Amino acid sequence: MTIPLRVLIAEDSEDDVLLIVRELKRGGYDPTYERVASAAAMAAALDRHRWDLVIGDHSMPHFSGTAALALVRGRGLDVPFICVSGTISEEMAVAAMRAGANDWVTKGQLKRLIPAIERELRDAKGRAALRASETGYETLVEHAPVGIYRSNPEGRFLSVNAALVRVLGYNSAAELLQLDMARDVYADAAERRRLLDRDSYTDREYDEVEATWKRQDGRLLTVQLSVRAVRNADRQVEYYETFVRDVTEQRRLQQQLVQSQKMEAVGRLAGGIAHDFNNLLTVITTYCDLLLEDLGREDPKREDVEQVRKAAEGATALTRQLLAFSRQQVLEPKVVSMSAVVSGVEKMLRRVIGEDVDLATRLDPDVGSVKADVGQLEQVLMNLAVNARDAMPTGGKLTIETGNAEHDPDYAREHEATAVRRFVMLAVSDNGIGMDDATKARIFEPFFTTKEPGKGTGLGLATVYGIVKQSGGFIWVYSEPGRGTTFKIYLPRVDAPAEAGAAATPGDLPRGTETVLIVEDAAPVRAVMRHVLERQGYAVLEASNGAAALELVAGHPGPIHLLLTDVIMPGLSGRQLADRLTALRSDTRVLYASGYTDDAVVRHGVLESGIAYLQKPFTTESLARKVREVLDRPNPS
Repeated sequence: MTIPLRVLIAEDSEDDVLLIVRELKRGGYDPTYERVASAAAMAAALDRHRWDLVIGDHSMPHFSGTAALALVRGRGLDVPFICVSGTISEEMAVAAMRAGANDWVTKGQLKRLIPAIERELRDAKGRAALRASETGYETLVEHAPVGIYRSNPEGRFLSVNAALVRVLGYNSAAELLQLDMARDVYADAAERRRLLDRDSYTDREYDEVEATWKRQDGRLLTVQLSVRAVRNADRQVEYYETFVRDVTEQRRLQQQLVQSQKMEAVGRLAGGIAHDFNNLLTVITTYCDLLLEDLGREDPKREDVEQVRKAAEGATALTRQLLAFSRQQVLEPKVVSMSAVVSGVEKMLRRVIGEDVDLATRLDPDVGSVKADVGQLEQVLMNLAVNARDAMPTGGKLTIETGNAEHDPDYAREHEATAVRRFVMLAVSDNGIGMDDATKARIFEPFFTTKEPGKGTGLGLATVYGIVKQSGGFIWVYSEPGRGTTFKIYLPRVDAPAEAGAAATPGDLPRGTETVLIVEDAAPVRAVMRHVLERQGYAVLEASNGAAALELVAGHPGPIHLLLTDVIMPGLSGRQLADRLTALRSDTRVLYASGYTDDAVVRHGVLESGIAYLQKPFTTESLARKVREVLDRPNPS
């Protein structure tokens, strides 16, 4: 078999070319060749084709092998070049080899030509493979999805890839090569020194570490570094090879997961105790209300009962806080104006913060609407105002603002908010003592407080956090020691107009004569509910569970106008009982009572549309009014 070979021959003699071609054929090659005898012809041939081999006569009338060699090497071509000449001195051969010729053969010894060609083609193939490998390696490094660099012990980049340029936010690799890593890359120069000492003495091939870097725009990054120290024969570090991964988002998500798990654990605890605790508070507050109705204004026992009632209210508020920060409080959202909510509690806020704090409001009259629970928004305002007051022990200024705002949906998603663009902002600012970064990092943790023992539960800001998250929003906090604090709350904006609030009608509690079936597994709660409703004129039936209620209904000849049922009960749940009872008696209205969200009438903390719900613990007034409200609703068409 013959080997194809493309040969460019710089030779003025056609006969000498034929001799060379004949020798190539004897050596097993199938040559395709072109003869040139001038620099112009040589340049044109080099432009026209790729050649496997160049053979050049050393001496020609108008051209020379040296000139031909210069044209080949001047173009950066790594193609074997063999000089062939009739006579040549040793000095001429050495000069040609230094100029880039691969070998020299005299025309009288053409038998040396084939071995020289085989050797040089073999070497050229090896060099080409090496170049391809190096090019592939460079391409791999340049297009790698992680940052890759070499740096010297003095803290200068020696080489960087495109991914590292992107990670650090620069425009080119040349910019990175001018940086001082300790000053321009590490957020803390001392951290680089510590890591450098560690990497300089480790014997691991790659040492995994994490560091805090800063981008060109100043934004901090958490990076994971895989570092290898490359040493010389004396075991001294010559340079470092490092792979870089930006794990900022990963660490943020991990922190969110830890925080979420912490909140979930406390939430489960809160939800577990809320049901029983709210039942106890319902009994306490309702019996207190009944006693207060019977005691005259001058009765000496009245103050004692009022103190018990006040303590129960405090316990109720604490339970609400537990459920709020754990996002298990039942919401009854309405479309409201944030400015209207602030205006509605402004007088109360002024009483809470005291006369030594100046309250200023800047409320946008054109602020958009939000869909949220008004009571919770008021709770947010109250908690932030109390915190601001405590941060200004000698007085100061509290400013509350509302306005419209826009955020990138991805930014909102990163903050665990609804991924929308339009938000309504509520800002609460004070000029108090402020917070350092360590304190600011923990302010939303449940039970974390900087106040003196007995001065705070550590649930205020945790409650705010839970309410805002449950409402689909997020919080931005800015604070400096001695300069004050600003909380900005962003809630998703809705296009619907604000709903008008229904004010409670003052006066005596509403009465009725209808029949009400109470189903409640807690006997004390069942007893107090019966007591209140019978006092208001209703006929009351009662059962301790769903099965007993259905049996009672089956044997009751008269109408049952309202089912008042607890949601969480052994056996049949309140929802299951209501479905079965209304299938038997379609005219029976249903009012659910419960203390937290883990039940069948609530989805993700939000009350289902059209469902009547009574939040535990309730008062005599709230029970009487809610029962009357449900009974007076028009029949659904």
